[in-house]
Amino acid sequence: MTNPSFLVGCGTGAAMDEGNLGSDIKSVFYRVDSDRNGKIDIKELYTALKLANENHFNPETCQLLMGLFDVNKDGEIDISEFGAMVRYIRSWRSTYTLHVTNNNHVPGINSTQLYNTLQACGCGVDETMCKVLIKNFDSRNMQALGFDDYMRCCVTVQSLHKAFTHQQSLDGTLRLNLEGLVTMVVESRPRPVQNLTFD
Repeated sequence: MTNPSFLVGCGTGAAMDEGNLGSDIKSVFYRVDSDRNGKIDIKELYTALKLANENHFNPETCQLLMGLFDVNKDGEIDISEFGAMVRYIRSWRSTYTLHVTNNNHVPGINSTQLYNTLQACGCGVDETMCKVLIKNFDSRNMQALGFDDYMRCCVTVQSLHKAFTHQQSLDGTLRLNLEGLVTMVVESRPRPVQNLTFD
């Protein structure tokens, strides 16, 4: 089983050296880089992920992924950031596929499996919270997360975990007033892209 615990650090936008990227990733990136500036925006990313056979992600998931890997927050990623993103998605897919294979034909990840995954990643949420996450991220109303929902859920939890760890005290607790909570949540989410629609 691929343990995605190393992925917790990917939220910093850890890029890959272009020389270590496969020809398939390079080909997809250069194919969608329509203005040839060496970077792709959110719409190009959506197309690139489809071409790389990663998934037909909804716009919100693409936006979350862009926010995670766009280090300088200019709304674009370069080829090495794209390569790191594809590696990140493939690691989550490997874990997802393992759980779905062992899930007796239930179409997705249930709350117990989500709990196990998030624990392995170092995001210490309890089983009750995982049930809340399933309820809020399950766009298919199946009481289990499809891969797109799973990615949105994990990226969101990971982003909040990162924000929490920057604010917590040495004993692992965090005291927040309402303004502090709102600030932490807002800063952990990517900037919205205006009029974001994909064909």
